Amino acid sequence: MHKIWLDTDPGFDDWLAMLMLSANLDVTWLGVSVVAGNAPLVTTYDNALRIKKHYRLDVPVYAGCDAPLGGVAETAQSILGDAGMATTGEPLPQVDIGVLEAQQAERLKRSPLPHAVDALIEAIRAHAGEITLMCIAPLTNIAVALQRAPDIAPLVKEIILMGGSSDQGNHTAAAEFNIFADPEAADVVFRAGIPLRMFGLNLCRQILVTGAEVQQVRALGTARAKWLAGYFDAYMRIRSPDGSVPMPMYDPAVAIWLKRPELFSFLPAHVDIELQGRFTRGMTVCEFRVPRRAQANAEIAMSVDGPRALQCMMQELLGTLS
Repeated sequence: MHKIWLDTDPGFDDWLAMLMLSANLDVTWLGVSVVAGNAPLVTTYDNALRIKKHYRLDVPVYAGCDAPLGGVAETAQSILGDAGMATTGEPLPQVDIGVLEAQQAERLKRSPLPHAVDALIEAIRAHAGEITLMCIAPLTNIAVALQRAPDIAPLVKEIILMGGSSDQGNHTAAAEFNIFADPEAADVVFRAGIPLRMFGLNLCRQILVTGAEVQQVRALGTARAKWLAGYFDAYMRIRSPDGSVPMPMYDPAVAIWLKRPELFSFLPAHVDIELQGRFTRGMTVCEFRVPRRAQANAEIAMSVDGPRALQCMMQELLGTLS
């Protein structure tokens, strides 16, 4: 049984990962911290609360950091749209954030809700040695928690993150978006001494979705399926106007590993975060010559059985939408 805390910046693929967590009976889902990333915090938090309400996710959701530790804020809105996720169908209905927060505070006997970083620190201390941090966003919330409460680092069982790459980037030639958006935070996390599994672009590009998966979701015909299908269809159109080019699955890769770890292979490496490079800021520099050249600080996901991983994802999603 995994005790999971999710750190996220929804984002369509974050949404899929959230639904997979909710469907995984081997997961105790303790909380969600939201950070600025795919869009500004006000937008990603709103997206998270909409997903929570309309997909009946029984988990507390907290707003976190709205700016990176260093540099200027960077979003993916130029690719993903102003909301951090676009749709070709009916948009996910709005929610009254104030009402949802009040209801959540009442359920948790808190008024007002704590900042996400404070809630995260509290959860780690309450579940010492048991909690796995599933990070699928810029690592600002995690880094701030480690800086504010250094005692929590040895209390974290593991960090599993979607971020970085052992080869090429996506936001820049060298850097993956989640790391590029706050490389100083990533540097803090990778240096913290916490066991860490990195699911980078090199891995995620092996899990490809097509229009066939969109049609499977749409065919269910439920309101929740129709909403998701519209966003899924828009996601497919990022690379091609008609959605005909297969798209990698990023954030769900971590959730798939939680369900089917035997589908993945890993190599130990020492990962450094490039902070200064003119062309390489945010790059995850992976030294695989361990322990000869360096001590490993991460396990890097290198390969996955893509078709079986995709089948696992779709089974979990279709089950939650039926």
